[in-house]
Amino acid sequence: MPAPPRTRRPIGASRLARALAALAIAGVTTALAGCGGGSDGEGDPVTLEFWTWSLKAADPAAQAIIERYEEENPGVNIKLSEVGGTQETSSKLLAADRADDTPDIVQVEYRGLPSLVVSGAVRDITDDVAGSKNGIDENIWALSSLDGRVYGVPEDIGPMMLTYRKDLFEQYGVEVPTTWEEYAQAAETIHEQDPDVYITSFSATGLEIFAAQAAQAGSQWWSTDGEAWQVGIADEASLETADYWQDLVERDLVSVEPLLTPEWNAKVNDGRILSWPAAAWAPSVIYSVAPDTAGKWESAPLPQWTPGDPSVPFLGGSTFLVPEKSDNAEEAAAFAAWLGASDEGSKLLLDLDIYPAGNGGREATLASDPPRLMPEQRNFYEIADQVIEDTTIPVTWGPNVNVAQSAFGDALNQAALDGTSFRDVYIDTQEAVIEDLEKSGYTVRR
Repeated sequence: MPAPPRTRRPIGASRLARALAALAIAGVTTALAGCGGGSDGEGDPVTLEFWTWSLKAADPAAQAIIERYEEENPGVNIKLSEVGGTQETSSKLLAADRADDTPDIVQVEYRGLPSLVVSGAVRDITDDVAGSKNGIDENIWALSSLDGRVYGVPEDIGPMMLTYRKDLFEQYGVEVPTTWEEYAQAAETIHEQDPDVYITSFSATGLEIFAAQAAQAGSQWWSTDGEAWQVGIADEASLETADYWQDLVERDLVSVEPLLTPEWNAKVNDGRILSWPAAAWAPSVIYSVAPDTAGKWESAPLPQWTPGDPSVPFLGGSTFLVPEKSDNAEEAAAFAAWLGASDEGSKLLLDLDIYPAGNGGREATLASDPPRLMPEQRNFYEIADQVIEDTTIPVTWGPNVNVAQSAFGDALNQAALDGTSFRDVYIDTQEAVIEDLEKSGYTVRR
């Protein structure tokens, strides 16, 4: 029988501020563990509805994962429902929550977690998944946790890396850049030799990439001191990264265009875009649009703002949440813990061509073949694993990331096209975020 509904109380502004402050300062210290799954306690079969984009019903690898869990947990069935990205999924979940008709497990990107916690739509699963702490490193658990309470099981992570055309870097006489200054010099060297070729593209809509680069430079776009929010989108460290990219755009050293359009795909295939400073997931994305270039690429650690400082944040990745109104919350949390934190589950996630958050999956990568894009780079996962060890910069996402996204992307793209100030876009975005926080009842320290 369905469990009785639980009393829900959305987390208030001050409570969330204290939660995220404690997270940013102390990290995650709460022990977790997977609990066994089965029926609903009365012997009735349980069907868990799972909203996800990683596990596609038509994908044999995804079906093998589901069948394995169902085999180990008789009486539990998993129903896969494909959904879009975080914004679409979050909106859909909030609507389902209002209608008292939610799924049991939902995949969202880490940046979408705070707003869902504030809404009260997400269950605190700390007690449901007691004991799996050792299955995932602490800096990764932090991505799904607030105030030592766990609201999701990490699925995958994005160690920040530079993926580049090894053959064409050699052709143009460019060494792999270790700093952003060297990256700019390489961009100039390449473009001088062939004006149709760029070291990378500049896509203004990638809020998360710009936030991660700013964090690498010493900025925090959202932070709390326990009582009040602070917004650092327009702090000096962040503005200096804006200046860096504006300089490359104004000198026509990067191609101003969105990612993954037919035009961008064609340039990647033709060797006119030579690198992508992103994360360890970039090779699989590039391979999906330019499979004929496989064997010509390699990946290296991300260039550094401060020479000798390899510290980076994670970029991207997603977590498995259990909605507050799930009728099968305990079983859902058990499945999420198995899939993300157990050795078996996290190893199976490798078959989906993602970088698993679980230690078992991470360890398995070291003995795995490299991504299909760079089949000869046998040390790819060793490099990525070292990047994970160097991922020591925590990133706190605020409850209004959507406001920042709306204010930032189109305005920065327009600035890139008409030559106006990138700094002004960052400053205006910060003001929009602060105004929204204050309007929503949060205390903001200016």
